[in-house]
Formats: sequence, C-alpha cells, structure tokens
Amino acid sequence: MNDEVKILSRPGMFDPIDGCKTSTTPETKPKKKLIRFYSPGELLAYQPPPDQNLIGDYHLQRGMITVLAGPPGCGKSRAILNLGLVGASGTGKWLGLDVHTKFRSLIIQNENGLTRLHRDFAEIQGVQDVNDWLRISAPPAAGLAFHNPDFRIELREAIEEFAPDLVMIDPWNACVRDAMEKDFQEGVTRVREVLAELPKEPACLILHHLRKPKSDDRHKGRGLANLLNGSYVLVSASRCVIVMQPASDDVEDDRVVVTCAKNNDGQLGPRGVFERANGVFQPVNSFDWEAFDGGTGHREPKVKEEHLQLLFEGGRRKMTRKFAAEKLQQLADVKRSAAYEALKENGRFADILIFDAEQGLVSIRPDDAGENEVEI
Repeated sequence: MNDEVKILSRPGMFDPIDGCKTSTTPETKPKKKLIRFYSPGELLAYQPPPDQNLIGDYHLQRGMITVLAGPPGCGKSRAILNLGLVGASGTGKWLGLDVHTKFRSLIIQNENGLTRLHRDFAEIQGVQDVNDWLRISAPPAAGLAFHNPDFRIELREAIEEFAPDLVMIDPWNACVRDAMEKDFQEGVTRVREVLAELPKEPACLILHHLRKPKSDDRHKGRGLANLLNGSYVLVSASRCVIVMQPASDDVEDDRVVVTCAKNNDGQLGPRGVFERANGVFQPVNSFDWEAFDGGTGHREPKVKEEHLQLLFEGGRRKMTRKFAAEKLQQLADVKRSAAYEALKENGRFADILIFDAEQGLVSIRPDDAGENEVEI
C-alpha cells in the first residue's frame, strides 16, 4: 500500500501546485502559456496568419505595439480616424502605407469630446458605412486609468465584445503618471496585459508626443525616434515608430511630413508629405525638401521684394495669405513652403508687409495713395 496521501482540492481551496484557487465550476478554462519555445525546424516551417500584417511592411501588425508620435496639434488624432476608415474598407493607403486586409478598429482616447468628434466625422464622406468596423470612446471620467484594475476589467470586456483587430490609444501621457522609466514600463505592461488575454491578440497603435524642440535639433530619419518625450522605454517596447511633423510653422499650412524612424520587422520606407483635406490625409506630390531640412543657408532666397510688389500691385491689392501664397508660387517659381515663409509676419519681409488680423488679409505698404482692392 502506498503511504503517500493524496489530498483532493475542494472548490475554492488554494492549490499549492498551480498557485491559485481551484474553480468552483466543473470545467476550468485552461491557462494561457506565459512562454513557449520552438525548434529551428518549427520556425522555418512557420507561416504567419494571413491577417498578421495590417499596414505597410509590418508597420502595424497583430500582437505588436506601434507608436505614432508628433507635436501637439499636428493631426495625430485625425490620422487615426483616417486609419480606422481605411481599415474598414480594407483597401487603399494610410500615410503612404498599403492596407493589406479589412480590420476593425477600437480607439481609446482622452483628447476629444463628443462635439469635436461630431465635427470631425461631419467632414468625412460615407462614415455611416463603417458602423460595424469602428468604435471610439468618449474621454473617460478618470482618464486612461490603466493602473486601475476596474478600468482594465471594463476595457477588456469592451474589447472582447467588439473584437477589434487594432486597438489605438490616444494619448500615451494620459496612461502614465509621469514620464519616468518605471511609469512607462508599468504602462506598457498594463496595456499588454489587457490585450494579451484576448483570443486573437490585436495590433496596438499608441499616440505619443514629441519633446519640446531645442535650437540645435537636426534629427532626421532614424534619429527622429530620439525626439519622443520621456523615457526611451516606449521606443524600445514598440516594433515600429512613425513620426509626424508639421511641414512648416505657418498656421494655414495643413501639410505634415511623415517618417518611419523604426521598423524592426520590415523596411522603413521613404518619408512622405500629406495634407489634411475633408477629414483625411492626401499625398502631396511637390515639396521643397531642402527648405524643410534647413537647406544650405548660403543660397540667395528665390522670393524677392519685386515679386511681392508685383503680387500686391504696389499695395493696391490685399488678399488672404493662402491665396497670396498660391499666386506667389507661380510668380516667383517657388515651392509652397518658400511662399509661405516669405509671407510670415516675422519673416524676411515683415517690415514691408501689412497684416489685417480681423479680416485675415495681407498686403504690402503702398507706393502711392491708391485704393486697395480686396481679393479673397
């Protein structure tokens, strides 16, 4: 007779073998493995699921974190609305990246109230057709409180009910208490905990801010990843980092420059320029990269005072800055960025330009007493 005594666990009793209470129901849900190992042969035979790669060359893929970073107000929130729409169609491009499959998107955001969201969607055509493919949260009362267990449970239940292929978080600074390494690490861990327990782990896109610019910033390409605000943990934890920058400082310039600064599972791809129009982003075909990158600093400016005198007819005409920039591009044969630069209030021609803030018009100091003609 075996002297070993076998103790059978009762429902709810702590089990010292698996370290948890036994289920009170006859059937227990099997626990998900925390780590798995594969042989070289198994890895060679591995075939990624057909819907693993959502966007680009694995720029956005299931089970992985991608970061979209940029300064406040550059259009990141609008860009993810655009992403949700192209995902619902399953075709086209998003910021120059090919869409490979149709996917559901869930946006967890703490930035825009219902009034702003209503205005955003009112600009977009055909949004009624994506009701089954896109969900957006109102700003939660307690913020994006991933540190709160009740918030994580409620969020997990909402994700399980909608079953998204992509979860977007806007913005990251609302998920962490501070910009310190331990806070970033805890935030990443909490996000992964929520998503990893789902039957089919979705892709995750996190929106984050760039740090305040410094006078000696000259970052381009991969170096843009160094501009993300706070700890480097988020850059390290993500497989892909995409940076969005305003094309210029002009408030009427709706263009953005988009650069992939990191893509561990594919090619970075070329940077591109896009313009906000009707709620979405459209590619810009002509762009002055030299002006954006800072140029050589030794070339004579192409826009001259005589161009402005001719444009405004010696002060007899005034017009909106947008209209003036369009005409100046043709007149001086310059790119859009150079035209806007010449019309800046604190630019090279600030001493001869006249700005009417109330009417939003610009002109040049008249060379005679003639009447100005207004052209909008």
